[in-house]
Amino acid sequence: MTSSVSPFSSRLLLPLLHSPQWAALRTKWAEPIRGFKTANTAASVFTIRASSTGRKMPRVLITGGTDGIGREAALKLAAEKHEITISGRDPKKAKDVIEQCQAKFNNTPRFIQTDLSLASEVVKFANEVAGEQYDICILNAGIMNPKPGRTSEDREATMMTNLVSSYMIAHKIMNTRNDESRPLHFVFSTSIFVKFHNSTPLGLRFFNPQKVSDWQKSLVPSDVSGPGKYAISKIGLATLSSSISLANLPNVTATSVHPGTVYTNIMSNLPARQQFYIKLARPFTTSLSDAGANLVRAAKNPLPAGKFYLADKPTKLPSFVYSDLSIAAFEEVFEQFKIRN
Repeated sequence: MTSSVSPFSSRLLLPLLHSPQWAALRTKWAEPIRGFKTANTAASVFTIRASSTGRKMPRVLITGGTDGIGREAALKLAAEKHEITISGRDPKKAKDVIEQCQAKFNNTPRFIQTDLSLASEVVKFANEVAGEQYDICILNAGIMNPKPGRTSEDREATMMTNLVSSYMIAHKIMNTRNDESRPLHFVFSTSIFVKFHNSTPLGLRFFNPQKVSDWQKSLVPSDVSGPGKYAISKIGLATLSSSISLANLPNVTATSVHPGTVYTNIMSNLPARQQFYIKLARPFTTSLSDAGANLVRAAKNPLPAGKFYLADKPTKLPSFVYSDLSIAAFEEVFEQFKIRN
């Protein structure tokens, strides 16, 4: 286990962060992302060239596209005639999405059934979608307060489903990419926790993304996987998005988005008292339709590194999410999850 860097060591390491040696280390950590560079500062609207087959509309992958916010995004993109693939665990929910898209928009999404809490299924899923050359990948699948808190593979359920699976899928897609002239955009569904995690000293005391040891501890499975693990997984998605953005790969962009505070089925495992308070606050929350629109906005309009969408507003990310030390610590721990075959 690698320990975090002490304040004294941090002072010694700071000059190294801008050295050629550090760039070499970052290249190693970021495989298959080849070298960290400063991302472009101007956001651009995502556009797709006509392919040699005459197809003009982007191909879109949406994990967690059978329910909640992902479902809303799928319906909105289907209405615009995008070619869509959705994934989820429940074929009945997928059938409902497909039938609505067919009836309303004459568009038939493809469905891939998978359980992203299981690494074995993530590997199979990632290998399948990586060769299909999607233009936009909305990695949205997520759970909260699952029971039990550990998977049948003895992994931390929330971290595996929300963060590790997205890391595995994104890196497999980037590693398999064979046309660097073709735009590839990732969208990661994060949370309001990202904005306020460090608003008090208790936040970073609970979890500091600059510490390797904190990332390692977050992955340790236990019988309870509560809101704390959910918050860490969402911070991790913002860090993953930043890592990809700062790599500055040709025509690859990544944006994280907090779609809004929405009461969805993901909250069904919360304790009854918490659900009661959330329902009381419903008049002040984001509608499911608006949350889906916010996810689609992030898919169409990439933001530069250091920003994310707070609902429909481009907002500066807290520096702890995308600092050199945070990304280095994150990559050191998560590099083990890259799919090698």
